[in-house]
Amino acid sequence: MSKLNLHIAHYFTLSLFACLIVLSSCDTTVKTDNAAVGDAIVKKITATPSHTFVIDTTKSEITWIGSKMTGRHNGYFKIKEGELQMTNGLISGGTIVIDMTHMQSSDKTIDVNSNTKLTNHLKSPDFFDTNVYPTAVFELTGIAPYDSTKNKPQELPIRTPDSALRVKNPTHKVTGNLTLKGKTKSISFPAKVTMDNNLIKAKANFNIDRTQWGLVYRSDNSLGEKTIYPEVNIGLDIVAKPQAN
Repeated sequence: MSKLNLHIAHYFTLSLFACLIVLSSCDTTVKTDNAAVGDAIVKKITATPSHTFVIDTTKSEITWIGSKMTGRHNGYFKIKEGELQMTNGLISGGTIVIDMTHMQSSDKTIDVNSNTKLTNHLKSPDFFDTNVYPTAVFELTGIAPYDSTKNKPQELPIRTPDSALRVKNPTHKVTGNLTLKGKTKSISFPAKVTMDNNLIKAKANFNIDRTQWGLVYRSDNSLGEKTIYPEVNIGLDIVAKPQAN
């Protein structure tokens, strides 16, 4: 091979390596479990629940992290109301109603005005269109013990600060219908569900593909640095207490 060809090959290798570095550095998505998304599930009729637990909206939260080519933003969804049902000592159903009109960007890396601007944009027709769709609903359709032999944790490329978000030692696989912007899809994800001092506590962290619910604004990779990734990270921290008689 001539010196010219060697020089070209060397240049091409360096260029390819540089491109790979740039592309990997632009991947700002949260590295955690991905929820399985499918068609909505028709919930089976079950026995009348023996106990009802009401979600404590003051102690529960749903957080979000959205990623774009140039960084991330984060915030929370406000839980309007919700409950979990138990039958024969096992969780058998439940719903969480989310008040989308009170969703919020609470990113500490930007100022108050920028957070307000982002919040208003997320409420606009570009994203959640909260004037038309003021609520979102998650309806529990199934919950089963987490089988670590069948549900091995998804391999993460490297340990990152996101590792702290991922729920350790999940106890259950949760499945439910998520209705968002008028569209219903089934999602399944690992969660840690415990009973503590007569309170049901549940924690989960997973990514969903927002385009599955028609949220396609700037999701096309061809937009370059203006791209907003389809993956949205959702964090659940739910506390439910016995319903007052």
